Amino acid sequence: MSIRNFAGCSVCAIALLSAPSVTAQQSDDNVVRNATDAFGLRVGTESIGLYDAGNVRGFSPDSAGNVRLQGLFISQQGSLSDRVVDATSIRVGLNTVGLLFPAPSGIADLSLRDPEGTGAEMRVGIDPRTSPFMELDTAYVATDGRFKLSAGVAARPDSNGAFGGDQRSWSAGFVPRWQVTEDVTVTAFADWDQMHDSEVVPNYLPDGPYLPPRVDRDVDHTLPWGDWAYESENQGVIVDAGLMDGLTARAGLFRSVHRLPYDAFALLSVDQDRQGRMLHVLLPATRYAAWSGEASVAYEWVDGRTQQTISLAGRGLSKRSRKGGDVEVDYGPWAMDRRPDVAKPVVLFDQPQDRNEVKQHTLGLAYNLSWDRRLDLGAGVQKADYTKIARPGTGGQARGGSKPWLYNGVAAWRFENGVIAYASYSKGLEESGSAPITAVNRNAVLPAVKTTQREAGIRTAVGPLTLTSSVFDVRRPYDGVDAAGRYGFLGEVRHRGVEASLSGEPVEGLSVVLGAVLLDPEVGGDEVEQGLIGRRPVGQSRLQWQASVDYAPGIVEGLSVDMTVDHSAKTTARGDNLADAPAYTLVDAGLRQEFGLWGQEASLRAQVQNLLDAQGFFVEGDGEYEPMVGRTWRLSLTVRM
Repeated sequence: MSIRNFAGCSVCAIALLSAPSVTAQQSDDNVVRNATDAFGLRVGTESIGLYDAGNVRGFSPDSAGNVRLQGLFISQQGSLSDRVVDATSIRVGLNTVGLLFPAPSGIADLSLRDPEGTGAEMRVGIDPRTSPFMELDTAYVATDGRFKLSAGVAARPDSNGAFGGDQRSWSAGFVPRWQVTEDVTVTAFADWDQMHDSEVVPNYLPDGPYLPPRVDRDVDHTLPWGDWAYESENQGVIVDAGLMDGLTARAGLFRSVHRLPYDAFALLSVDQDRQGRMLHVLLPATRYAAWSGEASVAYEWVDGRTQQTISLAGRGLSKRSRKGGDVEVDYGPWAMDRRPDVAKPVVLFDQPQDRNEVKQHTLGLAYNLSWDRRLDLGAGVQKADYTKIARPGTGGQARGGSKPWLYNGVAAWRFENGVIAYASYSKGLEESGSAPITAVNRNAVLPAVKTTQREAGIRTAVGPLTLTSSVFDVRRPYDGVDAAGRYGFLGEVRHRGVEASLSGEPVEGLSVVLGAVLLDPEVGGDEVEQGLIGRRPVGQSRLQWQASVDYAPGIVEGLSVDMTVDHSAKTTARGDNLADAPAYTLVDAGLRQEFGLWGQEASLRAQVQNLLDAQGFFVEGDGEYEPMVGRTWRLSLTVRM
């Protein structure tokens, strides 16, 4: 059996149980029309949804190590650019049915570009604050179809910041594909992404349990020597092979390197009289590098109305980092209403840096059964081996690790009326965060932790729309800053909630994507019982909803208008729960006009972000705030060749 025939057979049993995800082969970046639910989708440069790679049900798939590339495990040290990645789908709830070893904190699944789907195109435009950009992507398909290539470059020579400062960046990448035989496909990619001379905008740290004073968006608080830069490169190869009738294999090996030639953070501590004190943390060259990958074999057999699959898979990660050795520069009193004239300090990076190493290997066995296109059962067990070695710059070495058993199970049933119900349980080993610059043990990285998730949900048709809803309970150790300012584990956090998505095309030309999540986050443990920290975790909101619409009225051929309304309730801002960032509502609006230009397909895209010029703050850490960006606009012209 060819791999193409096998692939079609293996997904047929779960096609009715799991929602289709975007597979990157989109002819445009109209994310509203491409979305099948409200749980998170990014196509090209645009994204919508309740979740993204940094936040799913209050946790971060990216930080937890739950990123997949074409369904395979990858550890990104520097993110892949749009030159090789065409779409990112958030896999959560029913969208994880049929996945091999789903992750408790959700999965961000990246899709590589396909030259047959995306073709060649050039995009030029102006980003917010009159920042010009150019993107050029090309495609080649051999006459016999056995070799395909996507390649592209992008440049942003002068990206202007919201509160002052600018930066320059460029990226390049290519994705070749070889159909070696009818049963073997090899896909490779290489990607480079660089940014330089980006002035750091400070976050605001009030002196007490209150919000920062109003931030004047016209005042530039950046300094030309307080900037940062990065250089990321990613390479990898994926092999898909049909070995024999019913037996297939997949393997992927990836390398990711992220360098920061120079780096900086800035904090502006402020009081209620609009007087502050500026602190810069300047860092020497830093490097993060990782090899990661996954290999699996699967055997599928069909007996009457029953289809069964058994899979054996292994995942591996080897990650090294060199960081630390930072220098604090205290500039003293700093008025919020003006940009002080401060001389460049003399900084000598003479402190040794920390060197950390993480090795993780996981071997797992999974079984799936589908019966009569009605019932879907899945179960998996994994044995993980995790080791972390920390070598502080001050000397010495600390080693830690764990070898837990991990489990997952799911059951889904399709009723006669088309309603799909499911329930699942999963236990995973996920990475923790790193200490913020406000912690006394800045740069500290905690070991991986066990995370569990229980959930149940339904999917049903509501007229022409599709309703998907889930209840969930996610638990893991809680990392944060204690009363003494030290970062570490402070107890256990539980995120219990309800989420819902309603999407579809109620009338011709109108696409709607509606979603909401009601979250009940709670911290437990000795720190809470002793009154040292509050019960609500920092950075969490109890309610978020989003409504996106795209309408093509048909009055003008090729014209469509769109709008997204994003609302979040108040957000817990401090570990002691004595301050919250207020609720906010952001409105984005845009239009897209498709037309012909010199015999080629073209598209003009115009957007206004934060249309109502809402003001407020995002919570970046315990008592640390980032001001919202005001109203901005973006304009681009795309020509497809």
